[in-house]
Amino acid sequence: MEDMTRVLDRLWRLVCTWPHLAMAALVAAQTLGMLHSRALWFSDEVRYADAYAGLLRGKWLVLNLNGVAYPDKPPLYFWFMWVLDKLSTLGDPAAFFLAAAASGLLMIYATMRLGRVLGLRQEVCAGAGLVLCSTLFFAGLLHYSRMDLLFAALITASQAAFCAAFMLNKDGSAQVQRSRLATLALVLAGLATLTKGPLGLLFPVLTTILFLAWRGRARDFFSAALLPGLFALLGLVASWLVAAYFVEGSQFLHKIFYEQIFQRATNTFHHAEPITFYLVAFPPCWLPWTLALVALPLNRLWQGAFWRGLWAGRKAASPEGDAKAWLWFSTLSGLGLLSLLSGKVVVYILPQFAPLALLMAWSLLDEPRPWQRLWTASGLLFLALAALATQTERFLPVPLGEPGQLPGVWPVAACFALMGACLFALRSQHASRVLPALVILVTLWIQPAGQLLAPALDPIMSPKPQADVLKQYVDQGYLPVAHDIYQGIYSYYVRGVITETNSFAALDKLVAERNVVLAIKKKKWDAWTTKPQNMRIVLTQWLAGTTYYVAVSNQGEIISIPANICCKKP
Repeated sequence: MEDMTRVLDRLWRLVCTWPHLAMAALVAAQTLGMLHSRALWFSDEVRYADAYAGLLRGKWLVLNLNGVAYPDKPPLYFWFMWVLDKLSTLGDPAAFFLAAAASGLLMIYATMRLGRVLGLRQEVCAGAGLVLCSTLFFAGLLHYSRMDLLFAALITASQAAFCAAFMLNKDGSAQVQRSRLATLALVLAGLATLTKGPLGLLFPVLTTILFLAWRGRARDFFSAALLPGLFALLGLVASWLVAAYFVEGSQFLHKIFYEQIFQRATNTFHHAEPITFYLVAFPPCWLPWTLALVALPLNRLWQGAFWRGLWAGRKAASPEGDAKAWLWFSTLSGLGLLSLLSGKVVVYILPQFAPLALLMAWSLLDEPRPWQRLWTASGLLFLALAALATQTERFLPVPLGEPGQLPGVWPVAACFALMGACLFALRSQHASRVLPALVILVTLWIQPAGQLLAPALDPIMSPKPQADVLKQYVDQGYLPVAHDIYQGIYSYYVRGVITETNSFAALDKLVAERNVVLAIKKKKWDAWTTKPQNMRIVLTQWLAGTTYYVAVSNQGEIISIPANICCKKP
């Protein structure tokens, strides 16, 4: 044990001395070996891949999906991917996973910067980086191609700039510096808006206003010092909107402002969830750190004296009090705002990870609490996950190969068991020793999870098997058609536009006129009462909760499709 603790102490000193280099090495260790390991999964990865393919074909200002304008997402993340693609020469799809990893690293850097601006010690900021990298959900998202990590990084960086601006004194030189920092904050918020939408502005602005109001300084936010930043923000966002208007017209802007912003916020057509959604979704995503609740004095929350003291001291500014107030306002206001929106997706909570990671690291390193309870509870969690991992095949909706042969199951289970055993062994040690150990163990776990288990799940997670069959028939002259299926999920792998229909009348017309290769859900196939007798199913795939068919009209020769368990010829 003494040798182990000496090694962990040395690692902790290295992380605290060179935090940015250490985080880069850590993210690289968790991701670089898996850039080529698996196919793109349903639904966002394949859709974003097709949008990026459209960018390479010249649609860089207004993204295209399956050959038509794509109003769902602004283009900034795709420009970011293009830069990484050119710098790395990896090509796609590896460049997509590199962009996810780089975005995660930027979020860690932004988190550490926010901590430093708040006056936290470098050790606490480095600890926050380790907290993020040892959070299972965050470690997994480093391997999932979407823009949320970059979005969260820009929001966190914007908050850091706002924080720096309003922590300044009110003398003349500070006012000039405040204006510059506020401009930087609003530009970063504008970049976040061009990454995923207006929440990129609302998150940092809401946190800043609530913090200032709590300290009795709300007027500071509405001062002339913010005017340059406001003009910069409007100029940045409006420049893209105006350009999009000239490229696609007013209908495109209507889709952005009405369908993608207003409807998603008030009465979404997609991912509608109750207001309590994040109360249920957040705790498992923050594991293992959710278990810190067992070491915290939660009974204080039920004491009126605690809340009265908190209210009475709201205007008593101090460096430590300001830091805690800012981080809690950032966490709670963001979760509250997300809960009020009609559309809810679990990955939207990422911007709240940054302030929570700083609070977690700060408490672990500086507050004398019974943290052995956390390490014990976490050890039990990982042992339970080890047991569940051995039963992975039982939880699959369809068999994948022969029983007991799913790749990666036992290595993943062994890593979970090792994590549990190590946390038990270290449960009496200080967090400065447990954190490096835990992040090393998570890095070990992600290797078989990302290199073996995730690729083995491609047949039930990726539409590539269907797309490959579609492309084979397209090469024989068939017209590819997708009926009432999520837009654009086949286009990237087919390397072309798929005709998409929503009514059986339109589908009947196409089938009557052309040799067609059709992707269709089983329930739609069963409801298609007018389907011609010459339609024949050539592939069945269970994908994301639904069974899909690929069918062809039999005017031509049926191409031989390699069969397996979950993607098979009937």
